[in-house]
Amino acid sequence: MTEKRYEQLIHLLAVVVATVLWFISVQFSADGFKFVLPRYAWIGYVLAIAVTVIELVFNEEGMNHTLTLVTVGLLSYGYGIVTNIIGIWAAQGSPDLAANPLALLFPALLGLFLEISPEPLLFWGLIGTGARDFLAQLLNSNTKKAY
Repeated sequence: MTEKRYEQLIHLLAVVVATVLWFISVQFSADGFKFVLPRYAWIGYVLAIAVTVIELVFNEEGMNHTLTLVTVGLLSYGYGIVTNIIGIWAAQGSPDLAANPLALLFPALLGLFLEISPEPLLFWGLIGTGARDFLAQLLNSNTKKAY
């Protein structure tokens, strides 16, 4: 296998893994949003997909977007992380946090990972750059103020 073929394979795998992580994140997020009435279950999926699209938009320019898009982008990440944590915690059988407070550690780490890793992984797989990265956009000190 040549160096170029190997690089193409890694980029393809990055795109596939990003897609799988998105699917898992959407499922946990929808489970975390869970309505009691089954006829409203679709709303959790629509919100999870909408949050993903908003995150992709946010990652384009990060803190350089308008104040509204920055706010909505940050809220989308927060919503996605929280609903992922709740969904993962529920999938584990809702462990008793009073008996073992560390039972929330795994859902918190996995929820965070599932929410912030797919976008930069996808962009790296498609175009080979880290420019569209949530943490870089959030922490970049060279951003202009959004109005």
